[in-house]
Amino acid sequence: MKEIMNRHAWVLPLLIVGFVAFSSSSVSRPAEEEGLVNGSAAPLSLKLKLATRGVVTFTAAINSNGTVANCFNCVKSKTLHLATGQYQVGFSGNVQANNGWSRWVRPDTLSGGSLVAWCDTADRAGVTTAIFVNCQNHSGPVDTSFFLFVAR
Repeated sequence: MKEIMNRHAWVLPLLIVGFVAFSSSSVSRPAEEEGLVNGSAAPLSLKLKLATRGVVTFTAAINSNGTVANCFNCVKSKTLHLATGQYQVGFSGNVQANNGWSRWVRPDTLSGGSLVAWCDTADRAGVTTAIFVNCQNHSGPVDTSFFLFVAR
């Protein structure tokens, strides 16, 4: 067994070099080039002030037009459709990641059928009590309904 491992010892370093080369070539462009409407791009590495324990405190089901289908601890008046595929979901407390809040979003029809979309979240620039949601499909930004969960 040791002989086999020694013969193939070059594989791991080669994989690491390939991963590093791929990772550095796929670094995101600056926010100005991306056309983002939610502030500047996040740094590549940061440390959050507080950790999350995974206890869900806020939830929201959002329709593709930005209206609230239903929610727990959300603020409907601060929930908005900003642009195609871009939403602000308001809540009753500070939901910034740096304060230990983790967020995950799942596109969902909220009824029957299926859809092809993916969404991501970020702190909402200038609004500590809201989360920015960006949804896309293979063609670009797309309006879609989704579930949003916020835990700490």
